[in-house]
Amino acid sequence: MKNRVNFTNIHPIIVLMFGAICISFAPIFVKLIDSALLGPTVIGLWRVVLGSVILFIWSKLAGNSIKLSKRMFIFATVAGFLFSLDLFFWHRSIFYSGAGMATILANTQVFTTAILSYFVFKERLSILFFVVALSAMGGVVLLVGVGSDVEFTKKYLEGIFFGVATGIVYACYIVILKHAGEKEEKPKMLTLLAWVSLMTGLFLFLISLIEQVPLLPPDFYHWVVLFLLALVAQSVGWWAISSSILKIEGSQSGLILLLQPVLATIWGIVFLAEHLKSVQIIGAVVTLGAIYIGSAFRTMKK
Repeated sequence: MKNRVNFTNIHPIIVLMFGAICISFAPIFVKLIDSALLGPTVIGLWRVVLGSVILFIWSKLAGNSIKLSKRMFIFATVAGFLFSLDLFFWHRSIFYSGAGMATILANTQVFTTAILSYFVFKERLSILFFVVALSAMGGVVLLVGVGSDVEFTKKYLEGIFFGVATGIVYACYIVILKHAGEKEEKPKMLTLLAWVSLMTGLFLFLISLIEQVPLLPPDFYHWVVLFLLALVAQSVGWWAISSSILKIEGSQSGLILLLQPVLATIWGIVFLAEHLKSVQIIGAVVTLGAIYIGSAFRTMKK
């Protein structure tokens, strides 16, 4: 027992970087699945169901209780509902607009989170925040292809809409989790993430029934991809980010978390032959810069 590795002693910056890298592969795993055989909603369903099993086992092996108080169960249910909407929107954005585009748009949650935190936690908003937010909006306009020869098909525009919606819903999810984390009876992070994953799966299952789509992966290949998505992104990556981000200064964590959209864009080019026009690259740089400044400055103002 004395030789057991204590992962809590690993520097949180390394853990956060590792988590961002893990999460960056999520849209790649999603797009490796044939959406004609397994729809975006069901991909999310198996991601969180398999992820919850991994997280519950992990939590028990770590010696944590997997019980929740009534209040924390309510928080987990609300967070699960919001995260189910997040995956519902994001997976469609990945298929319709591309892995990199969808991930960058989702990360604009920084600004919605700040606005929600103003109302919920009474956190201050400065003039700099609004300047940066407007810069990000300008960056997004360029990112989606305005001013270039990008073809604005119906499906592409839906992908952009779903990407922006992902950022809004994910911001609500973050605020709920933060509010839950301030309660005295809060459980261990592994336990909370396991329950949120499970509740997310419940809501995605209900949505899948409404959509009347096939629920079972068609072959071994799809099972492997779904398991990797659940293990790398939903379990390990999610835990690494959640357990380390509060231990790092906002300027550092904001910069490190930009690894996710940047790497997702790179992986999309390398593995999926996606590409961005010159104007879109400029928009991506402006948007990512605004996201970094917004996230770093908001944390420093707390």
